Amino acid sequence: MNWDQIRQRLKLHVPMAVAPFTLPTTVVEVQPDFVIGMRLTGKANGSGCSPCLRSIGVTRLNPDTVFPLVNGTNIADPAELSRALEAVARVTANGTARFGLLLPDGAVRVSILSFETLPENRREANALVRWRMKEALPFPLEEARISHQVVVREAGRIEALAVAARASVLAEYEGVLEPVGGCPVLVVPATLALLPLLPETEGTGQLLIHLCSGSMTSAVTEGNRLHSWRTRRLGPLDSNRLCRQGHAEAARVLTSCRDHLKVDIGEVWLCARPPAAPELCAELSRTLERPIQVLSPNPEVAPALAREDRNLFECYGAPAAGLVENVVID
Repeated sequence: MNWDQIRQRLKLHVPMAVAPFTLPTTVVEVQPDFVIGMRLTGKANGSGCSPCLRSIGVTRLNPDTVFPLVNGTNIADPAELSRALEAVARVTANGTARFGLLLPDGAVRVSILSFETLPENRREANALVRWRMKEALPFPLEEARISHQVVVREAGRIEALAVAARASVLAEYEGVLEPVGGCPVLVVPATLALLPLLPETEGTGQLLIHLCSGSMTSAVTEGNRLHSWRTRRLGPLDSNRLCRQGHAEAARVLTSCRDHLKVDIGEVWLCARPPAAPELCAELSRTLERPIQVLSPNPEVAPALAREDRNLFECYGAPAAGLVENVVID
């Protein structure tokens, strides 16, 4: 998916910042079940220098360490999260104190907003987006950090993707990360980083299902347009209950696409971290009456990894692979 907008910085640290997308050399991802650290380096190609994965580390978290909530405490055990972050920091060897942070989808609010017009002035546009986001936020607007990108601009219609997080929630992650990594210069929800991995299609919709740490995010795209985004907490489930709840949620999203968005879903992609059991793909395929394709990271992003690290990359590294597609390294 050639989604140019993700090449611009969705930065939740200031009211609004837009710049050519430049990826820091270290990416950290925090999820309820695990923490990932990845070190990137440049690789020469015909058009300059493209990023590739140099090292990866994954550390499991004890249960009840992280609870992704838009409006509540996220980190119940800062000491346990610090332990995991210190473990992956030894792999990433981040000496720049600047890194990208991937957050659990449940910690942020993502909305697609429609406008007839939107001011060209960034400050005025940001004020309008903030006002429109007010209804979607379960906390006071003045406590929100909001970033947006215009994804559709046509005569009489503009659509913007808005990402919002409560300042206190971000401060929790930043406070634990600061001793081991410094300040994140890029903050995005993990599923948003997966979108560039989707193939570019025109005239038909795609459904991306991201299963990770007891949560399921469904994103519907068509061409370079994001139609919908829905995150649901499923909780700890055995494989049978995960199959039942996962395919029921996917069926609801598919029905909404057909009845309300008027989008025909031609392809369904599944990214499960760790990888899902084969019966889940089979059950989803039967329920949705469509083949399920597994969304995997491009192995060319990690050409130099040892076999053990490559296995970690294949199981957990898809969001990082999405970030490094067609970007430059800071």
